[in-house]
Amino acid sequence: MSIELWVEGVIVEFKGGEPCLRAIVRHSTKNEIVLADIKKGTVLKYPRKELEEASSQGRVKFLAESRDFGDLTFFDLTENEQRETNRKYRYIKALQESGISKITEKSSEDVVNKIAMELGEKAPHWQSVRGWYKNYVDSGRKMRGLYPKHRLKGSRDPKIDPRVLDIINQESKRYYKVNQPTMASIFRNVEEKVIAHNLQNPNDVLRVPTYKTVQSRVLDRDYKSRQKGRKGREFKAELSGANSGIETTRVLERVEIDHTLLDIHVIHDDLKSLLGRPSLTVLIDHYSHMVLGFQISFEKPSFASVSMACLNAFLPKEEFMSNLGCESRWPAHGIPSTIVADNGSEFWGDAFIGVLDELGSNLQYCPIRKGNYKSRVERFFLRVNSMVLDDLPGVVRKLGKSGEEYDARQEAKMTFGEFKAYFVNWLTGVYHNLPIESKGMTPNELWEQSAGIFPIAIEDEAELTQILMAKEERNLSKDGIRIFSLDYNSAILKDIYRRDGPGAVTVKYNPFDIGYILILDRLNNVYIKVDCENFAYASGLSLFEHRKIRSAAKEIVKSKMESLPLQQTRVKLARQRDELHSRNSRRKTQVTTSGAARSEKIGVNNIRLVADNTKKAVNFDAESIELDLDGWSAE
Repeated sequence: MSIELWVEGVIVEFKGGEPCLRAIVRHSTKNEIVLADIKKGTVLKYPRKELEEASSQGRVKFLAESRDFGDLTFFDLTENEQRETNRKYRYIKALQESGISKITEKSSEDVVNKIAMELGEKAPHWQSVRGWYKNYVDSGRKMRGLYPKHRLKGSRDPKIDPRVLDIINQESKRYYKVNQPTMASIFRNVEEKVIAHNLQNPNDVLRVPTYKTVQSRVLDRDYKSRQKGRKGREFKAELSGANSGIETTRVLERVEIDHTLLDIHVIHDDLKSLLGRPSLTVLIDHYSHMVLGFQISFEKPSFASVSMACLNAFLPKEEFMSNLGCESRWPAHGIPSTIVADNGSEFWGDAFIGVLDELGSNLQYCPIRKGNYKSRVERFFLRVNSMVLDDLPGVVRKLGKSGEEYDARQEAKMTFGEFKAYFVNWLTGVYHNLPIESKGMTPNELWEQSAGIFPIAIEDEAELTQILMAKEERNLSKDGIRIFSLDYNSAILKDIYRRDGPGAVTVKYNPFDIGYILILDRLNNVYIKVDCENFAYASGLSLFEHRKIRSAAKEIVKSKMESLPLQQTRVKLARQRDELHSRNSRRKTQVTTSGAARSEKIGVNNIRLVADNTKKAVNFDAESIELDLDGWSAE
């Protein structure tokens, strides 16, 4: 049989309608079968042996294996089957109109020939017409008795050797692994095993199956088994659907956060040069669907981008909206009770966890590959792509979704500032006023309603900014604090050093401005601002820019170290050392080669000189001094 008994998804029919008429197999084990009533949805559990016995006695019928049409109607048939059914009915209808109920060759000949002439075909045999008439009457004089039975013809038993079938079934288990081997590999394995059998048994040769045969047998499984074997845990998310089943009753009860790389290229506001694709970090309220805050920048997903998005989310937006020239209201602000994040490193770091602990918020991680746990933010990203980016210049199209000559980078026209203002206008003017189908209210209405019942406190900006800064431990010395390969010091910091001496201190910094840091004075429990000693360089400089500058500076130093004159000189000195060694090796009596040893720095540790002795160099004319070279050449 092409479909095994008691497989998940197979529908069985009970004779007599007990315990139900039809049920689908929901789960199957060695000892128990779980069924679900097709009509009522009731779950039924039976011992496997009991149902197998009922099947053997004919009290249970498997619809997939039955030789009838089940619930198929005329319109469920294929076009050819419908045409064939109508053709048969023309003959049956003509016989009925002629009052012929007992069909013989003599009684039906004239009518059959007449209809055949009308249809322009060869007249069917009178016995075929009598068979059609009998099926028509047996079906209660309904057209289903005339349905062609071509689909029910043929043997259901496999036509290949059972031993070959066993080999295919065994190899098919390898196909359903998460490493996802190809069908071509499975076919080769089957082919090789059949050939191996033939070589060992020349008198019992098996026919090697074709690729199509192996493929059809391997794929002869239900969808769940195929996907679960190939995808593993990923398939569970597909079955779970987009709805997480999570319910909230007020705003700020649950807030989801995530990043995405926007599918659009933007240009510099002043220089008009291409910047590329910015990243969007969003916090969205689960209850109201309102965006609590966001950050658009070219910073990769990190604590820096998360902290800036949180600062925008937790504070009121009046000043922010005014700076962008947006007139719409954006009432969202406040500290969430729970923040839901994925498993990105920026959320697992001690910095972000420490911030939420200080704010009093809980952090909840989504299970891996279950985006439905953040359904609000995932759906928001889809809306941004379809409602904001789709018609803007510079939008990035997927492969095959645009003409071959289309280049999003060349089409970029919007500056970064223009895009940010456009995004905020769409967010506050359109998205927050779109009705939510399940609730019949807009995000703005839901937020205002909930905030009226549960008032939201306004956070202090200075205090919140300080909390959201990144935190590290550094050592305080007489020279101040060294971090990011920069030195930070001040008169107040020197007072603290004179009081406490050297030791570890807590440092907070803004990743987007390393011109200053904050030092925790543990005695007085306050943070002290300390500027960078090279303030002109570090002020307003982001940590990312600083690291890029240092990397570029290292490359410059490296390139100078690899300059041609320097390399040529080093090679020349190495050859001279080799010549000295070879010259000494030709002597019968060895003498010391301390000069060469000194050049090779033998026995000298790799240390770095601190003192600068360049001013102590002595210039002399080598030609004016006679030296005893002891056989050495000055050349």
